[in-house]
Amino acid sequence: MLKEYLNQPYPRVHKSWKYAIPLSIFIALFMIVFQPFGFSDYKGSKIIIGSGYGLVTLVTLIFDTIVSRIFFKDWFEKKEWTVLKQIIWQVCVLFTIGLGNSLYASWINGSWGFNMFLAFQCYTVAIGITPIVLITVIQQNRLLTENLKSAQDFNTQLHPKDEIAGNEIVSLLSDNEKDRLDIELSQLLYIESSGNYIEIFYTKDKAPKSMLLRSTLKRTESQLEPHPSVVKCHRAFLINVDKIIHVKGNSQGLRLVLKHTDTEIPVSRNFSKSLKDKLNSLT
Repeated sequence: MLKEYLNQPYPRVHKSWKYAIPLSIFIALFMIVFQPFGFSDYKGSKIIIGSGYGLVTLVTLIFDTIVSRIFFKDWFEKKEWTVLKQIIWQVCVLFTIGLGNSLYASWINGSWGFNMFLAFQCYTVAIGITPIVLITVIQQNRLLTENLKSAQDFNTQLHPKDEIAGNEIVSLLSDNEKDRLDIELSQLLYIESSGNYIEIFYTKDKAPKSMLLRSTLKRTESQLEPHPSVVKCHRAFLINVDKIIHVKGNSQGLRLVLKHTDTEIPVSRNFSKSLKDKLNSLT
């Protein structure tokens, strides 16, 4: 049971600085007001020294964010992020904050030792581990509940169409306008952005196919304006809404299940409302 819960999806926070600033302020105020772990014995202004701990926390969090994006990019892939990874990452953050605080304290005291390092690790974990676990669990449950309800709302609007041959032709051109794909709209499943290319997923004789074209998703979207059933649901995806058969929800967001493919297409929060409006207009 616990293993299953820890392996549940969890949303990655990309704008970490929004959380770094309030957390740093909290640490500074906590040190100033409660003066724990011998802080009351420090000489000098408690406000200035306590604010220093908040500043160290801010700098450490920014450093952690930069390092994680550069050196651990694959590990931080959003689609693979889980509750367990979130807790492990937050504990790693606590470790670096404890290290930063121990170095700051040694600078104030004029000395540093391994015992001080261990002491600050214990202090940081003691203060931070409980709120980290609670916030992670509460956030995961809240988002899961919201997205399951949203998925249910989407599913009530779905009216999958029968597979019929259509004469409406979709023409997709590459940047150099030499390579192209012409297919019937009823064959198109979805289009995914992949660097400087787009990958078009479609069916031919009811078998899934794909093709790469050198083009941007924005350019492709403009080519598909005459076809209102093709809409953007994510910064990297265009989908044919006629192919949606089910909408799933988890704590990371909504995912679309389409005909003829096992790939589940993510729906960004920014595009959720426009996708719902599009489904309404086509029913």
